[in-house]
Amino acid sequence: MGTSWTEGDAEAARTRLAEVVAPLPEVSVQLRSEHGHAAVLLGGRRFAGLTVDHHDDGLLALRIGTTPEEQRELVARDPARFFVPDYDGAHGWVGMLVDPASDPDWEHAAELLESAWRRRASKRALRALDARRAAGDDGHSAP
Repeated sequence: MGTSWTEGDAEAARTRLAEVVAPLPEVSVQLRSEHGHAAVLLGGRRFAGLTVDHHDDGLLALRIGTTPEEQRELVARDPARFFVPDYDGAHGWVGMLVDPASDPDWEHAAELLESAWRRRASKRALRALDARRAAGDDGHSAP
């Protein structure tokens, strides 16, 4: 299957993903393969990732640990942007296309990523993020 994106687009998506999850306590982003896949981890457990032409599917996509209900709703509402991914889809995860042609909504991605993080985060990590937000610090440095 051909791709509608470049390696530069994949690198931009990896960078944007890292920026979006940076405010979430105890999160790391790790490059997972020579193909450019990235995993988003909380305490060593993956809750999201970026796949780059996964098994030659031609897609540049986020995979996010949602609930089965959320997965069904997202795919039904916007099937041009969301899909049920191989493997993780059976566990309620959703795929979100992030190639430029798909016009990714990174604000929506950030909401989905935070929801996935909140379902897995410790009470301490949840309190840390909520306290930082209450203090007006979103976790990003000023421009």
